[in-house]
Amino acid sequence: MKAATDKMWLLWKVNNWLWNHKLSLLANLGRFIIRVICSADIPPQMTIGKGTKFPHMALGSLFHPGVVIGNNCVILHGVTIGGKAGHKQLPIIGNGVWIGAHATIIGSINIGNNAVIGAGAVVTKDIPDNAIVAGNPARILKYKHLPPNL
Repeated sequence: MKAATDKMWLLWKVNNWLWNHKLSLLANLGRFIIRVICSADIPPQMTIGKGTKFPHMALGSLFHPGVVIGNNCVILHGVTIGGKAGHKQLPIIGNGVWIGAHATIIGSINIGNNAVIGAGAVVTKDIPDNAIVAGNPARILKYKHLPPNL
């Protein structure tokens, strides 16, 4: 599975490079290839941090082009991250965030570093660092216990 994830990541990275160098036609062709292979929409305009993983090749996931995802995140399949109608602000996902399968993150919100979004959660409000959330609407269940040296 790691090899497939790495190939998908590499394809997005190439698309992102093409987009940033004003080669949008080729970048959109790559976006189409990702749609065909993964049934996912991962726009080349997105910002995805280093070390972020899509263990299931982002199968069935949908992301708005302006979404920002931090470093070392894990995003499972069927995830939707985007805005609300009539609003220009989009979610910002912090570093080290784990997002469970079929979670939905919508609106002008910030997801704190090292947060955990449970499978199927619908997040419409800010989530603080180290929070574990689940449900519809998402609610904080508890906080991660971090080692004392952090």
